[in-house]
Amino acid sequence: MKKEDFLILVKKYEENNCTTEEKKLVEYFFDSMQNTNTAYFSPSDEVGYKLLNNIKAATGQPIVKRKRKFAKRLQIAAALFVIAGLAITSKLITSPIKEITQIAAKGEHKKIILQDGSMVFLNSNSSVTYPETFGKTRKVTLTGEAYFKVHRNIEQPFVVATHDVSVKVLGTSFNINSYDHNNTKVSVLTGKVEVSSPSGKKVILTKNLQAVLNKNLDFLITKENSNDGIAWTENTIFLKNTTLGETARIIENWYNIQVDFEDKDLKQLIISGKFKDEKLENVLNSIALLKELEIKYITKNHVLIRKNNHAI
Repeated sequence: MKKEDFLILVKKYEENNCTTEEKKLVEYFFDSMQNTNTAYFSPSDEVGYKLLNNIKAATGQPIVKRKRKFAKRLQIAAALFVIAGLAITSKLITSPIKEITQIAAKGEHKKIILQDGSMVFLNSNSSVTYPETFGKTRKVTLTGEAYFKVHRNIEQPFVVATHDVSVKVLGTSFNINSYDHNNTKVSVLTGKVEVSSPSGKKVILTKNLQAVLNKNLDFLITKENSNDGIAWTENTIFLKNTTLGETARIIENWYNIQVDFEDKDLKQLIISGKFKDEKLENVLNSIALLKELEIKYITKNHVLIRKNNHAI
């Protein structure tokens, strides 16, 4: 059988246009390949003659009788199966896995249910990318902030990759804030997670523990109520000893505006507070009152924070 003839048969199989006999012929090859530990399928004489005659029957060629002089032809036929099989296998392996990217724009939140039943809550100005179908590992990539409720599966670890840390779990709930490239924070609400840094350092976190990766690629571990860290999922801005610079970033994402400072030193001011479903104007006025600042509206979506020189 010519190589070209066999490749035509393979193409028909791929397009689901084979006859029943042709389909059995191609699938016989795959079964044989799966039952051998080598890449080269070398059939016995009996199996080989059957294989060769099936090929010939499928292509309308005369059937051959079993003679030793046909041993070489059997090897050639088997080799053609290997070539075609590798071509099909290679095609399947190299076909790109479809990836899905979900985005929450500034001013919005988004809830996503993954194929395995896990849930992802995306904060504003964030995105998550994941394969349409998970493999041995359920790996997703996060930009920004998200709260995860992972369906437990001990045989299929769930991994979240950010720009600088990797979080591995089996089944738990946790929050990752990776807006700041120098200050990624992982907080655990239930279960246990393993957090890894680019330098290879690893830490294990349990309920109410947080790990922050600093500029030195080292982890700072703290303990606090992790529910505060996911207040955003309940439309609440929760500030606890938060710098005004970080607060401005939160406000920018939350209300889709631009916040500037007339004096950069103002960014280091510390503020605490809680705002649930508040209008932008109320949030800014509260901050201005607490820190004796002035809010200037350059445009509807652009504000300037500056010192209040008229404050008593």
